[in-house]
Amino acid sequence: MTQSSIKKIYHQSKFNLGFKRNLEKYFGFETFLKNQYNKSKFFFDNKIIYPVFAKISHYLYQQVIDYYGADYRWNDQKSQNIDKKTNNYGYGLFHYSMIRNQKPKRVLCIGSMYGYIPYMMAKACQDNNFGSIDFVDANYNLKDDENNQNHYFGEGFWNKDRVANHFNYLLNQKFINTYVMRTDQFAHKYSSRKYDYVCLDGDHSYKGVKTDFKLFWPKIKKNGFLCLHDIDLVVDPKNPDFMNLEFNYKKFWEELVAKKSFQYKFEISNQYSGLGFIQKK
Repeated sequence: MTQSSIKKIYHQSKFNLGFKRNLEKYFGFETFLKNQYNKSKFFFDNKIIYPVFAKISHYLYQQVIDYYGADYRWNDQKSQNIDKKTNNYGYGLFHYSMIRNQKPKRVLCIGSMYGYIPYMMAKACQDNNFGSIDFVDANYNLKDDENNQNHYFGEGFWNKDRVANHFNYLLNQKFINTYVMRTDQFAHKYSSRKYDYVCLDGDHSYKGVKTDFKLFWPKIKKNGFLCLHDIDLVVDPKNPDFMNLEFNYKKFWEELVAKKSFQYKFEISNQYSGLGFIQKK
Protein backbone atom coordinates (compact mmCIF):
# COMPACT_ATOMS: atom_id res chain seq x y z
CA MET A 1 0.00 0.00 0.00
CA THR A 2 1.46 3.37 -1.01
CA GLN A 3 1.63 6.54 1.06
CA SER A 4 -0.96 8.23 -1.17
CA SER A 5 -3.43 5.36 -0.78
CA ILE A 6 -3.05 5.42 3.03
CA LYS A 7 -3.67 9.17 3.03
CA LYS A 8 -6.72 8.72 0.80
CA ILE A 9 -8.25 6.17 3.17
CA TYR A 10 -7.54 8.43 6.14
CA HIS A 11 -9.17 11.49 4.55
CA GLN A 12 -12.20 9.52 3.39
CA SER A 13 -12.81 8.04 6.84
CA LYS A 14 -15.62 9.53 9.02
CA PHE A 15 -14.96 10.15 12.71
CA ASN A 16 -17.05 12.03 15.30
CA LEU A 17 -16.12 14.50 18.06
CA GLY A 18 -13.38 16.22 16.00
CA PHE A 19 -11.04 13.22 16.25
CA LYS A 20 -9.28 13.83 12.94
CA ARG A 21 -9.02 17.58 13.53
CA ASN A 22 -7.34 17.12 16.90
CA LEU A 23 -5.01 14.43 15.51
CA GLU A 24 -3.82 16.76 12.79
CA LYS A 25 -3.57 19.75 15.16
CA TYR A 26 -1.61 18.16 17.97
CA PHE A 27 0.29 15.30 16.32
CA GLY A 28 0.84 16.44 12.72
CA PHE A 29 -0.58 13.17 11.44
CA GLU A 30 0.32 13.67 7.78
CA THR A 31 3.92 14.55 8.64
CA PHE A 32 4.07 11.56 10.98
CA LEU A 33 2.63 9.29 8.29
CA LYS A 34 5.10 10.57 5.69
CA ASN A 35 8.08 10.06 8.01
CA GLN A 36 7.03 6.52 8.89
CA TYR A 37 6.46 5.66 5.26
CA ASN A 38 9.91 6.99 4.27
CA LYS A 39 11.59 5.09 7.10
CA SER A 40 9.99 1.82 6.05
CA LYS A 41 10.76 2.49 2.37
CA PHE A 42 14.43 3.29 3.09
CA PHE A 43 14.77 0.21 5.28
CA PHE A 44 13.21 -2.06 2.65
CA ASP A 45 15.24 -0.64 -0.24
CA ASN A 46 18.54 -0.39 1.65
CA LYS A 47 18.40 -3.67 3.56
CA ILE A 48 16.56 -5.93 1.14
CA ILE A 49 16.28 -4.64 -2.44
CA TYR A 50 19.80 -3.22 -2.85
CA PRO A 51 21.71 -6.20 -1.35
CA VAL A 52 19.74 -8.60 -3.58
CA PHE A 53 20.37 -6.37 -6.59
CA ALA A 54 24.12 -6.27 -5.78
CA LYS A 55 24.34 -10.07 -5.62
CA ILE A 56 22.47 -10.46 -8.91
CA SER A 57 24.70 -7.81 -10.53
CA HIS A 58 27.81 -9.65 -9.33
CA TYR A 59 26.51 -12.94 -10.71
CA LEU A 60 25.66 -11.42 -14.11
CA TYR A 61 29.04 -9.69 -14.26
CA GLN A 62 30.86 -12.98 -13.74
CA GLN A 63 28.77 -14.70 -16.42
CA VAL A 64 29.35 -11.96 -19.00
CA ILE A 65 33.11 -11.80 -18.35
CA ASP A 66 33.43 -15.57 -18.63
CA TYR A 67 31.03 -16.27 -21.50
CA TYR A 68 32.09 -13.37 -23.73
CA GLY A 69 35.77 -13.66 -22.81
CA ALA A 70 36.45 -10.14 -21.58
CA ASP A 71 39.73 -11.47 -20.14
CA TYR A 72 40.38 -13.51 -23.29
CA ARG A 73 39.81 -16.53 -21.04
CA TRP A 74 43.40 -16.45 -19.77
CA ASN A 75 42.82 -13.79 -17.07
CA ASP A 76 44.13 -10.84 -19.06
CA GLN A 77 42.40 -7.97 -17.24
CA LYS A 78 44.55 -5.19 -18.68
CA SER A 79 43.58 -5.39 -22.35
CA GLN A 80 39.94 -4.46 -21.78
CA ASN A 81 40.74 -2.67 -18.50
CA ILE A 82 38.38 -4.87 -16.48
CA ASP A 83 38.65 -5.54 -12.74
CA LYS A 84 37.04 -8.74 -11.54
CA LYS A 85 37.36 -7.77 -7.87
CA THR A 86 35.18 -4.70 -8.28
CA ASN A 87 32.81 -5.88 -11.05
CA ASN A 88 34.35 -3.33 -13.41
CA TYR A 89 33.41 -3.82 -17.07
CA GLY A 90 36.33 -1.61 -18.15
CA TYR A 91 36.36 -0.52 -21.79
CA GLY A 92 33.20 -2.49 -22.40
CA LEU A 93 31.40 -0.10 -20.06
CA PHE A 94 32.88 2.88 -21.89
CA HIS A 95 31.54 1.65 -25.24
CA TYR A 96 28.21 0.90 -23.57
CA SER A 97 28.03 4.42 -22.11
CA MET A 98 28.95 6.09 -25.40
CA ILE A 99 26.25 4.20 -27.27
CA ARG A 100 23.65 4.77 -24.54
CA ASN A 101 24.33 8.51 -24.71
CA GLN A 102 24.85 8.96 -28.45
CA LYS A 103 22.02 6.59 -29.45
CA PRO A 104 23.60 5.60 -32.80
CA LYS A 105 21.46 3.96 -35.44
CA ARG A 106 24.21 1.67 -36.77
CA VAL A 107 27.49 0.62 -35.15
CA LEU A 108 30.41 -1.30 -36.67
CA CYS A 109 32.73 -3.45 -34.55
CA ILE A 110 35.80 -4.95 -36.22
CA GLY A 111 37.37 -7.94 -34.44
CA SER A 112 36.70 -9.71 -31.15
CA MET A 113 38.11 -12.94 -29.81
CA TYR A 114 34.97 -14.14 -28.01
CA GLY A 115 32.53 -11.27 -28.54
CA TYR A 116 32.87 -9.14 -25.39
CA ILE A 117 32.94 -5.67 -26.98
CA PRO A 118 30.24 -6.36 -29.61
CA TYR A 119 28.09 -7.81 -26.81
CA MET A 120 28.45 -4.66 -24.70
CA MET A 121 27.65 -2.53 -27.73
CA ALA A 122 24.58 -4.59 -28.62
CA LYS A 123 23.45 -4.52 -24.97
CA ALA A 124 23.54 -0.70 -25.14
CA CYS A 125 21.41 -0.75 -28.30
CA GLN A 126 19.01 -3.18 -26.62
CA ASP A 127 18.71 -0.95 -23.56
CA ASN A 128 18.15 2.04 -25.85
CA ASN A 129 15.65 -0.07 -27.82
CA PHE A 130 17.28 1.47 -30.86
CA GLY A 131 20.15 0.77 -33.24
CA SER A 132 22.09 -2.35 -34.19
CA ILE A 133 25.65 -3.69 -34.40
CA ASP A 134 27.48 -5.06 -37.42
CA PHE A 135 30.21 -7.30 -36.01
CA VAL A 136 32.93 -8.38 -38.48
CA ASP A 137 35.66 -10.92 -37.79
CA ALA A 138 37.88 -12.77 -40.28
CA ASN A 139 37.99 -15.82 -37.96
CA TYR A 140 41.70 -16.41 -38.37
CA ASN A 141 43.03 -19.25 -36.26
CA LEU A 142 46.35 -19.24 -34.42
CA LYS A 143 46.77 -22.98 -35.04
CA ASP A 144 46.25 -22.68 -38.78
CA ASP A 145 48.02 -19.40 -39.40
CA GLU A 146 51.25 -19.21 -37.40
CA ASN A 147 53.42 -18.68 -40.48
CA ASN A 148 51.23 -16.08 -42.20
CA GLN A 149 50.85 -14.13 -38.93
CA ASN A 150 47.37 -12.81 -39.69
CA HIS A 151 45.73 -14.41 -36.68
CA TYR A 152 46.49 -11.98 -33.81
CA PHE A 153 45.79 -14.82 -31.39
CA GLY A 154 42.47 -15.68 -33.04
CA GLU A 155 40.97 -18.98 -31.95
CA GLY A 156 38.92 -19.78 -35.04
CA PHE A 157 35.97 -19.25 -32.71
CA TRP A 158 33.37 -17.92 -35.14
CA ASN A 159 32.08 -21.09 -36.78
CA LYS A 160 28.52 -21.40 -38.09
CA ASP A 161 27.01 -22.63 -34.83
CA ARG A 162 28.51 -19.79 -32.81
CA VAL A 163 27.56 -17.17 -35.37
CA ALA A 164 23.97 -18.37 -35.13
CA ASN A 165 23.66 -18.72 -31.35
CA HIS A 166 26.57 -17.13 -29.47
CA PHE A 167 24.94 -13.74 -28.84
CA ASN A 168 21.75 -15.35 -27.60
CA TYR A 169 23.04 -15.23 -24.00
CA LEU A 170 21.80 -12.26 -21.93
CA LEU A 171 20.97 -10.44 -25.15
CA ASN A 172 18.29 -10.17 -27.81
CA GLN A 173 20.16 -11.18 -30.97
CA LYS A 174 18.10 -8.87 -33.15
CA PHE A 175 20.46 -6.06 -32.09
CA ILE A 176 23.57 -7.66 -33.60
CA ASN A 177 24.55 -9.13 -36.97
CA THR A 178 27.75 -11.19 -37.30
CA TYR A 179 29.78 -11.37 -40.52
CA VAL A 180 32.65 -13.84 -40.80
CA MET A 181 34.81 -12.25 -43.49
CA ARG A 182 37.72 -9.88 -44.00
CA THR A 183 37.09 -6.17 -43.64
CA ASP A 184 37.80 -5.45 -47.31
CA GLN A 185 35.22 -8.08 -48.29
CA PHE A 186 32.66 -6.62 -45.91
CA ALA A 187 33.27 -3.03 -47.06
CA HIS A 188 32.84 -4.08 -50.70
CA LYS A 189 29.72 -6.19 -50.11
CA TYR A 190 27.96 -3.62 -47.93
CA SER A 191 29.35 -0.49 -49.56
CA SER A 192 26.20 1.58 -49.02
CA ARG A 193 26.13 1.27 -45.23
CA LYS A 194 26.92 4.31 -43.10
CA TYR A 195 27.81 4.30 -39.41
CA ASP A 196 27.53 6.54 -36.37
CA TYR A 197 30.15 4.60 -34.38
CA VAL A 198 33.03 2.40 -35.58
CA CYS A 199 35.44 0.41 -33.41
CA LEU A 200 38.63 -1.04 -34.92
CA ASP A 201 40.24 -3.98 -33.11
CA GLY A 202 41.15 -6.36 -35.92
CA ASP A 203 44.41 -6.57 -37.86
CA HIS A 204 46.90 -4.80 -35.56
CA SER A 205 49.67 -4.39 -38.14
CA TYR A 206 50.35 -0.90 -39.42
CA LYS A 207 49.20 -1.87 -42.89
CA GLY A 208 46.09 -3.54 -41.46
CA VAL A 209 44.87 -0.64 -39.34
CA LYS A 210 45.66 1.87 -42.07
CA THR A 211 43.62 -0.19 -44.53
CA ASP A 212 40.68 -0.45 -42.13
CA PHE A 213 40.80 3.28 -41.48
CA LYS A 214 40.70 4.04 -45.20
CA LEU A 215 37.83 1.59 -45.66
CA PHE A 216 35.58 2.84 -42.87
CA TRP A 217 36.39 6.47 -42.08
CA PRO A 218 34.46 7.59 -45.21
CA LYS A 219 31.49 5.52 -44.01
CA ILE A 220 31.18 7.40 -40.71
CA LYS A 221 28.41 9.99 -40.60
CA LYS A 222 28.92 13.58 -39.50
CA ASN A 223 29.42 13.78 -35.70
CA GLY A 224 30.05 10.02 -35.61
CA PHE A 225 32.96 8.40 -33.75
CA LEU A 226 35.86 6.18 -34.73
CA CYS A 227 37.53 4.20 -31.93
CA LEU A 228 40.87 2.37 -31.96
CA HIS A 229 41.79 -0.19 -29.32
CA ASP A 230 45.39 -0.80 -28.15
CA ILE A 231 46.70 2.70 -28.85
CA ASP A 232 49.07 2.32 -25.86
CA LEU A 233 50.24 -1.20 -26.62
CA VAL A 234 54.01 -1.46 -27.05
CA VAL A 235 55.33 -4.90 -27.97
CA ASP A 236 58.91 -6.00 -27.82
CA PRO A 237 59.46 -7.81 -31.15
CA LYS A 238 61.71 -10.26 -29.34
CA ASN A 239 59.01 -11.19 -26.83
CA PRO A 240 58.07 -14.82 -27.65
CA ASP A 241 54.62 -14.33 -26.08
CA PHE A 242 53.64 -12.16 -29.05
CA MET A 243 55.07 -14.57 -31.63
CA ASN A 244 56.76 -11.77 -33.62
CA LEU A 245 53.40 -10.26 -34.50
CA GLU A 246 53.35 -6.60 -35.45
CA PHE A 247 51.21 -4.44 -33.15
CA ASN A 248 51.16 -0.91 -34.54
CA TYR A 249 47.87 0.72 -33.53
CA LYS A 250 49.99 3.02 -31.34
CA LYS A 251 52.07 4.21 -34.29
CA PHE A 252 48.98 4.82 -36.43
CA TRP A 253 47.15 6.61 -33.60
CA GLU A 254 50.10 8.95 -33.06
CA GLU A 255 50.01 9.83 -36.76
CA LEU A 256 46.29 10.62 -36.54
CA VAL A 257 46.78 12.77 -33.45
CA ALA A 258 49.48 14.76 -35.24
CA LYS A 259 47.14 15.67 -38.11
CA LYS A 260 45.51 19.06 -37.64
CA SER A 261 42.51 17.99 -39.71
CA PHE A 262 41.41 15.69 -36.87
CA GLN A 263 40.59 18.30 -34.23
CA TYR A 264 38.04 16.38 -32.17
CA LYS A 265 39.96 13.53 -30.59
CA PHE A 266 40.60 12.12 -27.14
CA GLU A 267 42.03 9.00 -25.58
CA ILE A 268 41.39 6.80 -22.57
CA SER A 269 44.70 5.42 -21.37
CA ASN A 270 45.54 2.70 -18.87
CA GLN A 271 49.24 2.70 -19.83
CA TYR A 272 48.84 -0.73 -21.41
CA SER A 273 46.15 -0.96 -24.10
CA GLY A 274 44.02 2.19 -24.25
CA LEU A 275 41.26 3.58 -26.46
CA GLY A 276 41.56 6.42 -28.95
CA PHE A 277 38.54 8.34 -30.30
CA ILE A 278 38.12 10.70 -33.22
CA GLN A 279 34.84 12.48 -33.87
CA LYS A 280 33.99 13.34 -37.46
CA LYS A 281 33.11 17.02 -37.69
